[in-house]
Amino acid sequence: MTEKYFLLLAGERYYPSRGTGDWIDTYASKEEAEAEIEKIKFGRFIIKNADYDWYQIVDLRDWIFKE
Repeated sequence: MTEKYFLLLAGERYYPSRGTGDWIDTYASKEEAEAEIEKIKFGRFIIKNADYDWYQIVDLRDWIFKE
């Protein structure tokens, strides 16, 4: 099993989800997560056939191993 430490979050500017509602998926590398994102006009992004205002990629190891 491949460990997937990169979390892809995305959402709407005016309607953020609560809890893990903005969680799209996890990936083995930052590059793999970036490959899911397609920029379209007006600053919006297509990720897994849905469009979003923003996205963020988080390396979960930064949280897991935070001192």
